[in-house]
Amino acid sequence: MTMKEMKQWLMVAAVIALCGMMTGCKGNAQRPVNGTMEEAVAPGDAPQAVADLMKQVNIDDRYETLMEDKANGVSVWSLLNCGDTISSEGYGIVVGKGDVKTALPNLRHGRMPRARYDAATGDLLILGSDMEGTGVNVERPYLLRFGDDGYASIVNSIDPYEMQQALCKALTYSIDGQEITFYAEGKELAKATNKMEDMGGFMDDAIYVGEQISYGIEGPITVHVTPGVNFVVGKVLHYDDMPTISATVTLDESGPKLSDFKVD
Repeated sequence: MTMKEMKQWLMVAAVIALCGMMTGCKGNAQRPVNGTMEEAVAPGDAPQAVADLMKQVNIDDRYETLMEDKANGVSVWSLLNCGDTISSEGYGIVVGKGDVKTALPNLRHGRMPRARYDAATGDLLILGSDMEGTGVNVERPYLLRFGDDGYASIVNSIDPYEMQQALCKALTYSIDGQEITFYAEGKELAKATNKMEDMGGFMDDAIYVGEQISYGIEGPITVHVTPGVNFVVGKVLHYDDMPTISATVTLDESGPKLSDFKVD
């Protein structure tokens, strides 16, 4: 083999090795999605100002009404601030039933809390938030029930990590060139075409979930997740042109169960 032929062979080998690192050069075999969170999320305790304020419940202009079910006498309020210059940092919920009010200072409601009461089951669902930021929106549903004395207590919630792991078990993807196909429990759900031309191609573990997990509580609980794409250049996930996948959630003691996957 001449020196020129040797150089040509080395160039070909280098291209093959690079393709082995980039999913865009692979075949279209299904691969499991990856999770961004490595462990359960600890919501944390409310700031002392919130804890002190909510030792006595007095609903005033520091609170926002999230839900008012006049027919059943159930209301939910979120604490916006502890005073003109003291933020609640997204903590503090009050639940009322009749004249009884339950203070939940450590429930983090975040920026976009919602609530729904089901009179038939006695279930009160409150959507709080564990993580918020640029490109990040991770919600946590809380299930509350009322005791005979009218006070409410949290009986269950869905940790974001627990939901992430359930999604990682159910969702797979394949890549053919620049086209990404998403599957739920082996069935094709959606296709997306990568239009990013300056990111150096896909990483070997190209698709992640965990940064964008939200819920619907208008009827049966539904989870909505938008996968992010991991490229060779940079460590930030990209969500442009990615589908939002939803599923019905059944909540029990063994964790969330997902069914009826579809694309929003």
